[in-house]
Amino acid sequence: MKGSLVIAERELPAILRSRQTVWILLAVASIFAATVLLKWPESGVASLSGDQAKATFRSLALSMLAAVVLIIPAFPATGIVVEVRRRTMELLLNSPLRRFEIFTGKAIALLGFVLILLTVTLPAMACCYAMGGISFTNDVLVLYGFIVIVCLQLIVLGVLVGTFAGSPESALRCAYGCTFALVVVTLIPWQFLQGFEGWMGNYAGLLRKLSPITALLELLNDSGLETVGLSTQENLFAAYLWSAAIFVVVGSIVCISRLNYSLLDRSRSQGVITDDRTAAARSVRRVFFLIDPQRRKAGIPGFLNPVLAKEFRSRQFGRLHWLLRLIAGCAVMSLLLTLATTMGTVDWGVERIGGIIIVAQVALIVVLTPGMAGGMIAGEMESGGWNLLRVTPLSASKILRGKLMSVMLTLMLVLCASLPGYAIMMAIKPDLQQQVIQVLVCLVLSAVLSLLLSATVSSFFKTTAAATTVSYGLLITLFAGTLIVWANMNAPFGHYFVEQVLSLNPMAGALNAIRAEGFESFNLVPRTWWISGSACVVLLVVLQLRIRHLCQPD
Repeated sequence: MKGSLVIAERELPAILRSRQTVWILLAVASIFAATVLLKWPESGVASLSGDQAKATFRSLALSMLAAVVLIIPAFPATGIVVEVRRRTMELLLNSPLRRFEIFTGKAIALLGFVLILLTVTLPAMACCYAMGGISFTNDVLVLYGFIVIVCLQLIVLGVLVGTFAGSPESALRCAYGCTFALVVVTLIPWQFLQGFEGWMGNYAGLLRKLSPITALLELLNDSGLETVGLSTQENLFAAYLWSAAIFVVVGSIVCISRLNYSLLDRSRSQGVITDDRTAAARSVRRVFFLIDPQRRKAGIPGFLNPVLAKEFRSRQFGRLHWLLRLIAGCAVMSLLLTLATTMGTVDWGVERIGGIIIVAQVALIVVLTPGMAGGMIAGEMESGGWNLLRVTPLSASKILRGKLMSVMLTLMLVLCASLPGYAIMMAIKPDLQQQVIQVLVCLVLSAVLSLLLSATVSSFFKTTAAATTVSYGLLITLFAGTLIVWANMNAPFGHYFVEQVLSLNPMAGALNAIRAEGFESFNLVPRTWWISGSACVVLLVVLQLRIRHLCQPD
């Protein structure tokens, strides 16, 4: 245990000395203070029923979960990769410290940061408790204990991702992708299949127990995301605690086993080019591979943007065989969405099913785009590839077009996954054609805005990890932050103010077009189109000017 404390004493001050940690603590303190001020009774006297205190407590609890989900995964995921790159992991593994002590020391340091982060929220929670209506032991202490368990699960998940990642940017992408899958994706099947008998309904019900959102909603006695017209006697809070405990134990064992010398020297076979194989081997590969990933590539034709070809050939998942797998995955997703739409539209209505598809698709765009576009320029500057691009005869506009098109084509493939679902909706309810067209326009604007925002952020940073983190923060603020204002409509925000804020969010425009519950009273289309389109034009101009500046000689 002494060795673990030595690691913790080394890790925790390093985290706290970081400039981004200071900004994170200030931002969290400001957000929680603003939440209490907005919920504070105007007369200065809280109601005897405790409704105001309970509403404030609910807002603080949801904000606390959102804060830890957005902040915590980045630190453990990148910490291991940075240790390996700086070769300090080599010193740790050659020291008398055991692997168990190294892991527990890092976990203790990260838990110390979590406790400091939660301490920042105590003044806001104290004000909420002073309003009355909530219990200190049954509400406040249980909430903080629950958040600590969620953070411990995210820490183990981040460390586990860091042992597999080869760079900080890939660690960030995988950490946030796995967190998104754990928190959000596990809820999606239940939204379609709740109430269905058989193994599919049972599987969806089991899957949702893995998400901390269901446990928190049960703690708050809120079933808004759980059931529609259905009653359940399941103890989702206890089920999540059991699943989190199992994950922490198993994940910790795997992390400790992976903290060895293989992290320092990851051997990788160079492989054999297909044309160097025997004729029999080439014939067999042609049977099993429609597109052979090991075949020599032909020259770039004159009509094709060379930067576009370079991005697809050098990017990890940009090769043609990976794109074919993405297309196949989108086709399978389309079939599943079509099936879910066909079954769910009759039971839940077009508006509910359409809203679920829109939120899931925009969330997928938010997860994928910073990972692909966040390192678009920053990655080239970090690796030194930008100097090579500057000495080529390519213009700044051609470089920018090639990079933007390489990401946009991939995003369009993802957007195509929902087309069969919308087609089924129009077949079931033919008068939805205009609404579906409006939804598709909003989704395209969401993808373009996410791409241009991430690319513009990437042009102002010199490291991919920083650019990716800032891109995630801005996109989540745009798409999720505006919905927080909508969730507080009439307490204290008025209808007009909420409508103006939602106009900035193209996803809200899509929900308004499909007449999803809670958005039917707004008039966002086509105002959202004009605002999002203008933002895209401004970002494109800024990005073009920034690329021209970066292409100038030093």
